Amino acid sequence: MDNKIRQELDKIEIPKELNSRVIVGMENAKRDYERQPKPESKGDRKIWSLRRKIMFFSSVAVLLLVVFISSAFVSPAMAKVISSIPYLSSIFQSEPIGSLIFDELEEKGYKISGIGTRYSPHKTFFVTLEGTDEYYREIKDEVKKTVREILKSKGYDAYSVEVKKVRKEDYVLSEEENKEKNIIENEVTKKLKQLNYKFDQVQTDPTEKTIFINIVGSKKYYHSVHDDVKKMALEVADGNKYKGYKINVTRVTVEVRPSGKGGQITSTIAEGLMSKKEFKVTGVGYKDKPLSFIISTSILSSDPTARALGTEIESMIVEFLQSEEISPIVDNEPYEIIVNSKDNKKIN
Repeated sequence: MDNKIRQELDKIEIPKELNSRVIVGMENAKRDYERQPKPESKGDRKIWSLRRKIMFFSSVAVLLLVVFISSAFVSPAMAKVISSIPYLSSIFQSEPIGSLIFDELEEKGYKISGIGTRYSPHKTFFVTLEGTDEYYREIKDEVKKTVREILKSKGYDAYSVEVKKVRKEDYVLSEEENKEKNIIENEVTKKLKQLNYKFDQVQTDPTEKTIFINIVGSKKYYHSVHDDVKKMALEVADGNKYKGYKINVTRVTVEVRPSGKGGQITSTIAEGLMSKKEFKVTGVGYKDKPLSFIISTSILSSDPTARALGTEIESMIVEFLQSEEISPIVDNEPYEIIVNSKDNKKIN
């Protein structure tokens, strides 16, 4: 949080009912901070110290963000401060959207089997419910409404919301279904390799009669092989006497790795840019060496607004990377930001 925002905060009186929450939260963050185990080796101490500082700052920042949101309904001054926090930094300081939604649904007592986001063929936030058919029919609209309200509160207007029921509660594939799954996955994988297709995943759901194949590569490559891959997989299933399968060929472009400098911050960039329609972002990825952030959009390079959009996206990411929270992670390493159009031309 920069000095300007901090100065504005000093002018604002925190409501009494929130003051105790701030004190308790600060104490909890401090306690967690002090309980972190010290490293054995001397060489790790610098990294450990930085992680402790970031962890403590993030804990307090999340708490303050909650207080901001709670106070914004009664304090115009607080609402003004919230709006001055850079967009991506505000996401970094708060919980991931999936965690917020899961916690809210769990607190309301819904029987949640799983939640997640799907980017192909459309951006969708989905929730899977456990329980009987009657229970599902009774609460599905309430769950969908709750998810929509949380997305709306964050300004995330790019997602549709889908609520489904687990096909069978605690369902375990039968021996025959497992055999079917393994045969199809092995045979389709073998055929894809023989034909030199670029892919990273083949999954089969015999209960839904669907084969999922994820293609790796550019959009141009994906579109050039999509129909052939779909036809080939269907032939493999039919050839093994497994009829009636649907083939879902996708190209997942969001790349969030657990390690490396890029991986620590790409998840925030992806959530922020892909969740709002105005940014027209369809994919976010990065490379470690050299450190590069690659943003794919749905706008054509011939669109007169393409250059302005690319520049705006780049400016937002630069502002985020140079913030007090993120600059220690980047640690002065040179980086490149590439914003591409739908026809794969650089627009920033």
